[in-house]
Amino acid sequence: MTSITIKPEILIIDDDRDVGEALEILLSKLGYNSTFFDSVEKGKEYFEKESNPIVFLDIHMPKTSGLDVLPYFKNLIPATQVIMMTGERDINNVVTSLTHKASDFLLKPFSLQTVRIAVQRALDYYTLLKEKEARDENILRDLRLASKIQKKILSVPVISPLEVIVDNTPASFVSGDFYVLSKIGNKVMVLLGDIEDHGVTSGLIGLLMTSIAREAYKESQDPSNVLKRMNLELSQEIGTHSLTAAVAVIDLEKKTICYARGGHPFPVLYQAAGQKLLNEKSGQLLGIMDALEFESHEIPYESGDVLFLYSDGLLNSLSSPLFKELEDVRKKGLSIEDYQEAIRTFSKVSLPTREFRDDSSYLLLKL
Repeated sequence: MTSITIKPEILIIDDDRDVGEALEILLSKLGYNSTFFDSVEKGKEYFEKESNPIVFLDIHMPKTSGLDVLPYFKNLIPATQVIMMTGERDINNVVTSLTHKASDFLLKPFSLQTVRIAVQRALDYYTLLKEKEARDENILRDLRLASKIQKKILSVPVISPLEVIVDNTPASFVSGDFYVLSKIGNKVMVLLGDIEDHGVTSGLIGLLMTSIAREAYKESQDPSNVLKRMNLELSQEIGTHSLTAAVAVIDLEKKTICYARGGHPFPVLYQAAGQKLLNEKSGQLLGIMDALEFESHEIPYESGDVLFLYSDGLLNSLSSPLFKELEDVRKKGLSIEDYQEAIRTFSKVSLPTREFRDDSSYLLLKL
């Protein structure tokens, strides 16, 4: 543990000047600087400027109780260690002090040894909290940077003549959901994947999978091959996470969609004739076994149809009211932005709080 080399100033608040000055002398003998106030208000005013790491606070004062003042210091700077002082042996005061997060409880009159132990213990814990605070800040900074990098890498390319809208909302900073949009000749691959769990590790695996998917698509414009290659990499090289994914290859010349799934929620095609679930037989989750096969299925589409891919963080049931809302949008023949707005409205009222939320993503293509 890193120790504080420059001993910090200690604040003393006690209505009894004799006690306060005596404590100042004891602290001076121990090598600490201290400042004493016999007024709570002046002590609080000083604390707001100096942010003292340790406060000695008397319990029994004429106009107020130190027990009532204690939460003020802890709420303002939680790391500050407050040592309560009293001349009475009242167990209720001890319990109340600890409940309000006092670091120690000293009985008057003090001895040099009891003050030394109390201050050293408070300083040790204060240092520990400040080190944790610094570590947490570094972790938070790295997570924010990782989030920015992920968003840059997963940026949406322009794929003419298709209109594309993508949303990837992480549960916390870095998402385990990922997507790929890639065009080769007259064929466009669109992929949406969901790595098991969420966070930095899942996000990194997701970025690796985007690279694998692009390489596989260059070799063969077959969605089954893309899933097969991703599965081999995940099961043989990673071995810790599973993955669900849906891949669709859109042939702009033939106006067909060839698609395959690996344990992923059913894609939906919104056509003039109605809503069509792409729910033919699919393969298992990726990353569980090496030798998995994924069936491809092909369907025709018409210009103006909208393809909708989503993760189970957004929708995990075919009975979700969002499907009806999107069907209403289809019936009205509205724009792809109207589909997006319906999803946004649904998300605001239906998704759980961030504490319990999974990564949520979707992809809309107007064909």
